[in-house]
Amino acid sequence: MPSISIAETRPQIDQAIRDLEGIKNGFERAYASALNKAAEGTRTDMVTLARDEYTYKVDAVRARTSVSKATWTSLTSSVTSKGKGVPLTEFLGTRQTSSGLSVTIRRAAGVSAIRHAFLQTVRSGKKLAFWRAGIFDKLAPGSAGFAQLKEAIAAGHISRSGLVWRYPITALYGPHPELVYNTPENWNKLQGWAKERLDVDFAHEIDYVLMQYGGH
Repeated sequence: MPSISIAETRPQIDQAIRDLEGIKNGFERAYASALNKAAEGTRTDMVTLARDEYTYKVDAVRARTSVSKATWTSLTSSVTSKGKGVPLTEFLGTRQTSSGLSVTIRRAAGVSAIRHAFLQTVRSGKKLAFWRAGIFDKLAPGSAGFAQLKEAIAAGHISRSGLVWRYPITALYGPHPELVYNTPENWNKLQGWAKERLDVDFAHEIDYVLMQYGGH
């Protein structure tokens, strides 16, 4: 996704420079601090926005976001979000059941069941969700092979559970949080909230610098 960049307008910047005139690095000090506070707030907004729609764990979303901080010599700040697929175990409510997994990915969709899915701890020590096809998943319902397999199982010639292990396992992932951000509506929300927050933070930082350094 593109970066969320925030900045004050030229008139606001000119006024702040006049207000902080005579204080060494006064403007840079106030503006850099305000940009960084606003960026961290935007990062929080992104986590909240994603979790309003999906049941992501907080850390799963936050770990995908990063803040490029402003300094006195580089008065720009931005927030970006990127990463690989989100493992199904990073969604709240992923549970093992007797027939597979019970999951809630999108809040509005409610609980879903995934047959033949299971939780397994991998080498890193992290628990992930996997799926293995059942013996009927590889055959089209109504096909000759499907009917023959059902007959063979009913007759006791083939074990239903004995064939499952033959198929490879597949790791299960949910949608990327970036899909939430990259809608026109949500993108405009994030940009608008960022600008509002920067206005407030910048005013506070100007007052702080004046109080701390204005008498020196």
